[in-house]
Amino acid sequence: MQHYIEHSNDIYSDKTFISYKNSQITFSEFYYNVCINSRAFTHLNLNKKSIVGILLSNPIDVLDVYFSCIQLNKIPIILPSDITNHQLQEIINVHKIDFIISEWLRKKQISLINNCDFFYIQELSSSYGGCGDTSFESNIKNKNSTQSLHLTSGSTGIPKLIPLSFNNFISSVEQWDEQLKFSDSDKYIQCLPLNHIAGLSIIMRSQIKGFEVILMNKFDSNQINFEIDNGATFISLIPSMLKKLLESRLGRPFPSHFKGVIIGGDNSPRAIIKEAIKYGLPIYKTYGMTETCSGVSGFWVNKNKEKLNSVGRPFSNTKISISDSKIIIKGPSVSSFNNKGLSTSQTFETCDTGFLKKGFLFITGRTDDIIVSSGENVSLSYIKNILLNHEDIIDLYLTHEPDDHYGSKIIVYIELNNNRLNNIDIMNHCKKYLSEKQCPHDIQIVEKINHD
Repeated sequence: MQHYIEHSNDIYSDKTFISYKNSQITFSEFYYNVCINSRAFTHLNLNKKSIVGILLSNPIDVLDVYFSCIQLNKIPIILPSDITNHQLQEIINVHKIDFIISEWLRKKQISLINNCDFFYIQELSSSYGGCGDTSFESNIKNKNSTQSLHLTSGSTGIPKLIPLSFNNFISSVEQWDEQLKFSDSDKYIQCLPLNHIAGLSIIMRSQIKGFEVILMNKFDSNQINFEIDNGATFISLIPSMLKKLLESRLGRPFPSHFKGVIIGGDNSPRAIIKEAIKYGLPIYKTYGMTETCSGVSGFWVNKNKEKLNSVGRPFSNTKISISDSKIIIKGPSVSSFNNKGLSTSQTFETCDTGFLKKGFLFITGRTDDIIVSSGENVSLSYIKNILLNHEDIIDLYLTHEPDDHYGSKIIVYIELNNNRLNNIDIMNHCKKYLSEKQCPHDIQIVEKINHD
């Protein structure tokens, strides 16, 4: 297969690849920019650097460098733009990242970082690499080789690096295309961080399927509603974003051209999903993670309202099974990395627990958020899922604190979509589905949950 930018330049040359602020970049213009960067990067002595960190604020710069690395057979890792010095130093030390492309505005931050070389993108120009012609490999030599590395949370608090192959991304795009039926006339709003797999995956779908990406470097509900009203067809959101989008919509219906919101299914408040359905908003719930290169199951909620608590059916070519309540995923989009190290089986044993019923997957909790309360192991995410299944609970924040009596005291702050419930009603709901030792010890009804 051709490299992505070679493919999109050949097939979709003059079509808009990215709309960003007040400018549009065609697939051919993006290809040209990447090639210029790649020529310049060949003079940065990258031959000894197999991994290149990307620490940039401008999302266009991030994508230019990311695809330049791929073109040069280097493995990129996009770092969070809001990363702290402590986090950056820890990642460099643990994962041995010794070269990072960054920007002048970070000079003060970078001056405090050890064991890594930095290059400022502002010092890069078309003349940096000279005027000589440099040709690049036009095809992906080995689709099973690593395309990029991705940070994800680790059980010790130190982020893990997950390698995702070219084949992982290609398989993920094809599976998503089967679900959403992409058209090259689609316009997909991308407001998720590019260092997250959900954000980068939208870019990969565009490169392969040829639709336009409306790129935003932060979530703005008013701007998103404007884009939806003016031609956007898809958007991927997390539940708190969907909630803000509906609030700013002020009751206005969504246009008929808008195909839907893709939303992570785990911990999606039932009340928010039901409110979205009232708007006539097409909702596609999905389940996935970094290790699976985005979603591996999903369904259109509007067509299966009785399965509202589910996260859908497994995608084609993906097998989801349950072992000792743990969810196990096997398929072509699954990373060759798993809990026990590198593997060739493309099987990932998640920390999520759940069950399958009539082909639909249901999440019940996690094995890595267990606390001991009243002498019993309690999953906080399981409690959270039970609470969010109540149609009047629109959002919540669940926490715990040390307690002489309980060991861990479970505290929940709850936002309602009306005034019908009180603490007793909420506790009765908990007792219906949870054991006495799993029930929260302190319930606080608040006006609004702030996740910022």
